[in-house]
Amino acid sequence: MSSEPIHTEHQLLVRIAAGDEGAFANLFNRYRNKIFSIAYRITTSEQVAEEIVLDVFLKVWLKKEQLPGLEFFTAWLFTVTRNQVFTAMKQMAIRRNAEYSVRHDEYLNSADVHTELLDKEYQELLREAIARLSPQQKKVYLLIKEQGLKREEAAQELNLSPETVKRHLAEAMQAIRVHCLSRADLYSTLIIIKELL
Repeated sequence: MSSEPIHTEHQLLVRIAAGDEGAFANLFNRYRNKIFSIAYRITTSEQVAEEIVLDVFLKVWLKKEQLPGLEFFTAWLFTVTRNQVFTAMKQMAIRRNAEYSVRHDEYLNSADVHTELLDKEYQELLREAIARLSPQQKKVYLLIKEQGLKREEAAQELNLSPETVKRHLAEAMQAIRVHCLSRADLYSTLIIIKELL
C-alpha cells in the first residue's frame, strides 16, 4: 500500500482498484453516513439500513477494478444504494406478508375488501403523484400510460421529438416512484412500483 496522500476521488478509486484496503476504508468513512441516512429514511429500520450499507460497500469492493473508469462515481454509488434499498424493501415486504398471513388467516378470507382498499389507496397516491408532475411530464405520462399511445404517437401529438418524449416519461416515472415511496406504506409502495414497471 502506498503512503502518498490522496488528493482526489479518482486517486482514491485507483488505489482501491489496486486492492488498497486503507483507501477503501477512506471511501467507506466518506460515504457511510450518507448511505445509511438514505436507507434509514426509506426503510425506517436501523438494522436494515446497516445491512444496506454493508451490501453497498461489498458491491463496491467486488467491482473495484471498474471504479477508475466511472465518470460519475457518486451517481453510480447512489444508484447501487437505491437498488439495494429496493431489494431490502422487497425482502421486508415478503417477511411482513408471511408474518401477516400466519397471524391473520381469518382476515385474509376477506381479501376482496383488502384489495379494494389497496386499490383505492393506490389510485389516490397515483393521482397525487401525477398532479405534482410538470405540465409536459403530465401530458406525456397521460398520453402513454393512460391513453395507450406509443412514444412516436405521443411525440407527434405534442409536437416533440420521440427522444424528448422518452426523457419526459422517464422523469415522470421517477418522480411518481419517489412520491409514492415517501407517502405510502411499504406494501402499497411495492404494488405501485410493480404497476409502474
